[in-house]
Amino acid sequence: MNKKVIVSIVAVIAIVALLGVFLVACNADSYQKKLDKKGYSTTVTTGGDNDDYEWVVTGQKGAILNGDYVSVGKFKTTDKAKEAEADAKKNTDNGFVSYEVKRIGKIVIVGTAQGVKDAQ
Repeated sequence: MNKKVIVSIVAVIAIVALLGVFLVACNADSYQKKLDKKGYSTTVTTGGDNDDYEWVVTGQKGAILNGDYVSVGKFKTTDKAKEAEADAKKNTDNGFVSYEVKRIGKIVIVGTAQGVKDAQ
């Protein structure tokens, strides 16, 4: 093989490795660490075999009614994430607190405006 082919193969392998690192970075631990650094009390729940989600990270900072709250969930399919997003958007104002909803692929983020911003 000539040098150009070898360089091309090495470049493709490097790109695939980098993509793998970036895709793995979207896990419960990374969201939990991010929220912990910003002063949130966090919990992680993993889904079972029959659940529609893989994991959920919840975070609370400050008082219950006037503090910040966020829930970040990764669903098993994009369709389940879209369903969860639609359900969450139906309930964005409970009379006490208004919530924002964001979806990025299989990940749905629901919470106060600051909570959603802190989780992203």
